[in-house]
Amino acid sequence: MNRKILTVILAVALIALLIGATIWYNNLSKDIAQTPDSNTGSTEAKLAPDFKVYDDEGNLVSLSDKQGKPVVVNFWATWCGPCKAELPAFQKMYKQYGEEVEFMMVNLTSGRETEEGVKKFLEDNELELPVYYDKDMSAAMLYGLRSIPRTVFINPDGTLYDSHIGLMSENILQDIISEMLKQN
Repeated sequence: MNRKILTVILAVALIALLIGATIWYNNLSKDIAQTPDSNTGSTEAKLAPDFKVYDDEGNLVSLSDKQGKPVVVNFWATWCGPCKAELPAFQKMYKQYGEEVEFMMVNLTSGRETEEGVKKFLEDNELELPVYYDKDMSAAMLYGLRSIPRTVFINPDGTLYDSHIGLMSENILQDIISEMLKQN
């Protein structure tokens, strides 16, 4: 009899813990900046959350350092198949628009990803992109990343223009960048 009571008490405690964790997580995620999934044409401009990442030389670089031009921020990793598939499109757009648009290819350099591994991957695939390293996942957390790739488009004044979750085709990427440049 005592064993059944103990099992029931443990089950109730586990359920209470799960409910508490869910409530805590939902309240926490309300505080995380959520970028729009698409440009809805809202008249209320929302500032892009500022973050700091590391460049190839180990210097801290802020998103706000890039203000003044449209910015394309792509969150990616070498272990992500869709991320790797879209990198050639980003390479092409960077070569085409690199003077007019800032590109920030933010690698999620935490856990199984290393700077050395990323550099080797880029070299092996003949990719020359401005890569930044999110070593502590602070940028990823600030943008509430749940999956990658994720691309965020930011106006020259630092407000959000658009956001895209998942694999981005070259045509969609070009269309969004062209529209951003027309509006800015």
